[in-house]
Parts: sequence; C-alpha cells; structure tokens
Amino acid sequence: MYCICCKKDNVKPFSKDGESEEILLWKKEKRGENTLTINNEMIDNGIIHIIDAGYGSKHDGSRLIIAICDECIGKNLDDGTILFFTDYMFTDKRYLEENIDKSKQIYRRRKNLDNLTDGNS
Repeated sequence: MYCICCKKDNVKPFSKDGESEEILLWKKEKRGENTLTINNEMIDNGIIHIIDAGYGSKHDGSRLIIAICDECIGKNLDDGTILFFTDYMFTDKRYLEENIDKSKQIYRRRKNLDNLTDGNS
C-alpha cells in the first residue's frame, strides 16, 4: 500500500495464505466475537491501519485505511508530526515515560516555533 507521507508503494501486508493485498486490505473475517481486519495482520515496512473519522471532520463516520512506512514514521516522530502515545508490547514504565516525555517535548517545541513564525501568541 502507498505510504501517506512519501507516496511510495512500500508498505505491504504479509500474506500467509497467498491472499492478495487488496483482499487483505478490505478483509472482515468474523472469528468468534471478534472481526479480524487489516488491523490484525502482520505488516512489512510500516503500519497499515483503519482510522475512524470522528465528529467534526468533513468525513464524520468514515473509516479509512491508511499506511505509513517505517522510514516516514521515524522522520515524523522526530519532528513532532506523529506523537508517541504508548507501547502495547513493552510495559516498562521508565521506557514509556521517557518516550512520552520526549514526544511531548518535541510537540511543544514545534508548536512554540509555529506560534513564533506565524505571529500568533
């Protein structure tokens, strides 16, 4: 799938059963009480995820599939365009706090610079 940032077709769902990318992107497989989608698939070279447009967006109620490659994730984390929220695999409190604090610092720095250059206070 194409990365939302660099526009390269370099984020790929991993197909264990030979399913095409297209099938995996729109897959809805009922398994017990759960429905499996692209959110549950293994992805090579980035993230593919379904996002929900909430109230206030021109796209209220839409569910959109987006992809971002690992390289763009790194660049966008470094400049505060993407923010670190948590990590569902690593629960080390110190690790999480350090990454959240770093992300907040980058976010504040960018917002403050934007306010200075835009003339807003």
